[in-house]
Amino acid sequence: MNLVLDIGNTRTKAGWFDRGRLAGSSHFEALTPGILAGIMAREPVDMMMVSSVSESYRDMISEVVIGSGMILFLDHSMPLPLEIDYGSPETLGNDRIAAAAGAWCIMPHVPILVMDLGTAITIDFVSAAGQFTGGNISPGLHTRFSSLHEHTARLPLVEADGRYPEFGTNTRTAIAAGVQQGIIHELNGYISLFEKRYPGCRNVLTGGDAGFFAGKLIKPVPEYPDLVLTGLNYILEFNNGIDRK
Repeated sequence: MNLVLDIGNTRTKAGWFDRGRLAGSSHFEALTPGILAGIMAREPVDMMMVSSVSESYRDMISEVVIGSGMILFLDHSMPLPLEIDYGSPETLGNDRIAAAAGAWCIMPHVPILVMDLGTAITIDFVSAAGQFTGGNISPGLHTRFSSLHEHTARLPLVEADGRYPEFGTNTRTAIAAGVQQGIIHELNGYISLFEKRYPGCRNVLTGGDAGFFAGKLIKPVPEYPDLVLTGLNYILEFNNGIDRK
């Protein structure tokens, strides 16, 4: 059994994989030694891959899982199933690498636009030859709402609302419509651009806000909530000499 951990800005996701298939997953608000010990005790772990937005977790994880088999910490310099064609790979977020690898694992040998909707929105592209060629980063849904509230004197803090009008009729609906439709037009623009530029381009959605936007785009786009976990397992097996593609 493989265990992968995705330690993000707001929560940690754990995934257990058996022969390349996700056998189970769990979410945690914070990762502590006690929680990690419980995760490790759930299933016998043969190999483990960790992706973290912070290096501060490395020592704690190493201490808890010592003697528990092979453990790797995701890094751009390790062997990867994708070629990283990025100007500053040392600054490339592990979550972006893992999401791209997950998309390539699910849909190999086709161009893929990977849209990850979380604290930040990342739009990344993987070529049909398996090259991660870069992408864009913009504020996520809740980051935009918070920013408008925190950086203005009178605008209220608004939450996502699926019943927003096309144009706001008061301040709250104006913010909801402006932020949410802004993201929808942003995503639609990328989808249209890349499908014209790369015939046969596939699109995937992931991240905490993917479900909110999945049915609001110009065309159906599949949502993969566990895309990063899938990518982490793919990279782990690749480093252990297993390539299922």
